[in-house]
Amino acid sequence: MMKCGMCELEITPPIGASLPGYFEDRRSTGIRDPLYAKALVIESGASVAAIVSLDAITVTRPVVNAIRQRVSERTGIPGEHVMVTATHIHTGPPVMTTTFYKADESYQSWLAVKAADAGIMAYRNRVEARIGVGAGYEADISFNRRFRMKDGTVRTNPGLRNPGIDHVLGPIDPQVAVVRIDDVQGQPIGVVTNFACHTDVVGGTDYSADFPGEISRTLKHAYGEHVVSLFLLGACGNLNQIDFINGLEADYRKPSYLYQKMGRILAGEVMKTREKIRPSDRCVVDVRKVSFPVGCRKPTGDEVAAAQKILQTVSSESVEYNFALELVEAGASKVDTVEFEVQTIRLGDLAVVGLPGEPFVEFGLAIKERSPFRYTAISVLSNGSAIAYICTREAYRQGGYEPRITSNSNVAEDAGELLVEHSLDLLNQLCTGRPQEKS
Repeated sequence: MMKCGMCELEITPPIGASLPGYFEDRRSTGIRDPLYAKALVIESGASVAAIVSLDAITVTRPVVNAIRQRVSERTGIPGEHVMVTATHIHTGPPVMTTTFYKADESYQSWLAVKAADAGIMAYRNRVEARIGVGAGYEADISFNRRFRMKDGTVRTNPGLRNPGIDHVLGPIDPQVAVVRIDDVQGQPIGVVTNFACHTDVVGGTDYSADFPGEISRTLKHAYGEHVVSLFLLGACGNLNQIDFINGLEADYRKPSYLYQKMGRILAGEVMKTREKIRPSDRCVVDVRKVSFPVGCRKPTGDEVAAAQKILQTVSSESVEYNFALELVEAGASKVDTVEFEVQTIRLGDLAVVGLPGEPFVEFGLAIKERSPFRYTAISVLSNGSAIAYICTREAYRQGGYEPRITSNSNVAEDAGELLVEHSLDLLNQLCTGRPQEKS
């Protein structure tokens, strides 16, 4: 018999802390809705796996290591069987250092303990359970944000109904993957949702879990306050919530209702899909993980010189100044490679693929298309090995916002292809049950 447990613990920081995500050091002024660390533990036979999801813009490697260690010490779950991921909200805690803001080290230490405790409590909350997986479809709230303009240039977020737009440059991923988790009496324990769209809808200076938080509130209203809604963000490095071609001015200006609207739309699709799922008390649980080096791009001498000129001619408060400063810092960096981690967890017919950074949607679609599993969920910003945008080779040629070199986002052009290659290798290992290959 399989056992499952879930838990959610609040991680909202004090008011006044930084809100990473934009090109300025915003300071929080209130709480629109609380932030959480949420955890799922699934045990089947001798195998057990845990997923810990944080309402945060990212999760750093030291925090991941601390969470894994604490969970392992107190539950016996191997650290490599714990996936730690972030919902990527842009109205969350001070967890990342860039040119624009600094991480709060004391908060990060506290966060690691709270997130690990969510995993520990999920383990202790285990009961005999049934699990099932399904997939819904929602194609009207996520949009590719890169466009070919009529003048031949490529722009990211070109402005609402810009007459210079010629065509959109990429796809979206409309799949809404759903994991239904019930006790043996058929009462809901929780739901896992996977969807690809940037969680940057709310804006402002109040803490908010964005549309994943609204999914949670809607599901709790339907199934009970005890139900845990855990969200996994799909590959969405080039996706967001704005319909630049046909969108409404009200949506573009990010009024407070839009994240609620998106959350409720997704929650409706989740509920419809969940009710169609037939959960089972049998579920194969297995985990694979690999680490590998990825090269770093470096700006050219001409690019550095142009950036240094910008630093001398524009205001230090401007976005252009900070972009230039990041490029100069990247040029001075002595780091030539970064280590990526890819982790895969099998939950019966579902494989969850934990990827680093913010990969373009094309990479998530490629993994899903070639995966040997009936259902495959992509969970980005997982396990803290990278923060960078991971673009297609074509995007690096085209330009735009995402491919620019910064001190945090400078991985080599083959990074996305390596993610796909290693993900598929791990998925095939999971599918066949063959032993973990050495990395």
